[in-house]
Amino acid sequence: MDIFQRYIDQQKGNYSNCLDQPDKDASIFVVIPCFNEPDILPTLNSLAGCYPARAKTAVLVVVNDAENAPSEAVAQNISTLNNIAQWKHDHPGIFFGVQRIYVHALPQKWAGVGWARKIGMDEAVKQIADQNLPDGIIISLDADSTVLPNYLQTIETAFSEKPLFNFFTIYFEHPFKSGELSRSLREGIIRYELHMRYYRNALEWSGYPHAIHTVGSSFALRGSAYVKQGGMNRRKAGEDFYFLHKLVLLGQYGNIGTTTVFPASRCSDRVPFGTGAAMKKWVEGGDELNYTYPLAAFDHLKPLFTDASRFYDMNTAGIHASIDCLDPILQSWCRHSNLVEEMVELKNNCSNAKVFEKRFFDLFNAFRILKYLNFVHQTTLVRATLNCEPGLLLQKIGIQADNNSSPESLLEIYREIDKKKGC
Repeated sequence: MDIFQRYIDQQKGNYSNCLDQPDKDASIFVVIPCFNEPDILPTLNSLAGCYPARAKTAVLVVVNDAENAPSEAVAQNISTLNNIAQWKHDHPGIFFGVQRIYVHALPQKWAGVGWARKIGMDEAVKQIADQNLPDGIIISLDADSTVLPNYLQTIETAFSEKPLFNFFTIYFEHPFKSGELSRSLREGIIRYELHMRYYRNALEWSGYPHAIHTVGSSFALRGSAYVKQGGMNRRKAGEDFYFLHKLVLLGQYGNIGTTTVFPASRCSDRVPFGTGAAMKKWVEGGDELNYTYPLAAFDHLKPLFTDASRFYDMNTAGIHASIDCLDPILQSWCRHSNLVEEMVELKNNCSNAKVFEKRFFDLFNAFRILKYLNFVHQTTLVRATLNCEPGLLLQKIGIQADNNSSPESLLEIYREIDKKKGC
């Protein structure tokens, strides 16, 4: 338990205000950040409809706002707290406890979903330590998401069957078939999810070994992994991307494809980017979701990522010569980012080729790939159409798709591909 207490002692500031008593002996913690959210009850109802896990479960709802939050948002938060209390009263026999964590007037600089998620996960760590549990499972969900009935049992089983795995991403689908969405919003969410799935599969096709979805409502991890990597960050958006790719460095992980999270398909101005922000721009006439990264940019990475261990036995001149054989666009970016110099330093600090290959992809990680893709767009390759690139990738990986396939039909194909990536 020392690692849990050490992590707790290192945290500065205590903004958590728990309005309900912790659940004794809980070892599965579902953490839900919640700001100006009118739809938390469908999420609780969805969890209540799950088959109970063997271990005791606690749901931590972090109702939060910033010091500059609009008065109507603060009022909604108060209403949410009252609604949750009434829901608890109306469900006295529910198999999980619900803890309301109220965090009011957070400093504006960092207030947002990342900090709220961190506050909830940190509270889960405190409860793991207080109860002297050997470990616990922390599940990340969002206040506008629902889940399949087998959600909790499937997550618990995954960690039980893979005792060395640190975390799991969880299969997700944005709902768009209910008929409740406007035509524009329906088209936007299809395109948004298609881009996400194309991007992940293109990364995998390029040879990058850590091609994962990074969705805040769709992952779970061991408490020990959480504290080993220093906990969640406080980013206003994109906290899931940065956190999950930090967890990758620990080693073993997986994807759960036998249950589903359904994140909401709606517009939002609560975060600067992400699903809600992308939908808002789309319905207001933006065209960003018509485009995606060109497949050629991922193709250029393949010869660099294939057998990266080979660089270990090269001297500096050999590494330079190997880089000079790459596509000119990637060559330029490698020079621009001082990649060779970093590879030489890395090689000098690795004991063998296997260690070098692992650490090479710590060096050339998901953040670096994004920087490369943005460099490509700013210099040589233009953005490609989303109607074209996903179909091209399917052909490359041996899946037949009509050249005139709609984004919706392409998305269905990619969903099946990603669902099969489960452990």
